[in-house]
Amino acid sequence: MKAQRMWVCVLMVAAFITCFAFGMAHAQVKGKYPDLGDWAATWFKVKLIVTTYHFDGVGIKPVSSAPATQPMGTAYINIKSWSPTEPPTLTADIWAREDGVWMPLFRDLVITYFAGSDLKFVGKAQLATLDDVTMSLIFIFTGSKYAPGTPKAGQFKLGGATKLGTIGSSILEIDNADDAPVDPNLKERWAGSATISGSMVPESSLPFIPVP
Repeated sequence: MKAQRMWVCVLMVAAFITCFAFGMAHAQVKGKYPDLGDWAATWFKVKLIVTTYHFDGVGIKPVSSAPATQPMGTAYINIKSWSPTEPPTLTADIWAREDGVWMPLFRDLVITYFAGSDLKFVGKAQLATLDDVTMSLIFIFTGSKYAPGTPKAGQFKLGGATKLGTIGSSILEIDNADDAPVDPNLKERWAGSATISGSMVPESSLPFIPVP
């Protein structure tokens, strides 16, 4: 009995030390910005879905009484770097396929940290294009890492364990095609939202060779 109690105590101490070490590896300090450096140089394969109302101009009903949902296919998001500013920012490129060719659809998208830990946080981004499209996105990053003492300790787990998605967005677009009316109030307009969701993937799985 005495030996059995001793082993129980040893196991409890070992469990405490393990939990303490793991907790220290992911320690969070309230009021301090987390270190997001591990998210740099990572890739995500995502699905993009756009849901919008379509208007033929100002002052009239939408073309359809219900918003149209349109899957936009697969895209890849490259988290290129991070800056430990206050608040921290991540810089990303979004790659998509146009006319059968993969190309960076958006370059140097700035995602500004809003709240959360290094393994689960929210960031916001806003972009505008030359063809009168403005988009606001609220991203949520969810990471999972291998535990200390394992061969891949500290590395992100792939296979769907580390994810990127959106929990809010807005899209506004005004048609600026060459044959669009001169009066801006007569141009076609779209208003809606975008949903982005996907998982971290190795760079070796990309269907293209990324260029700087």
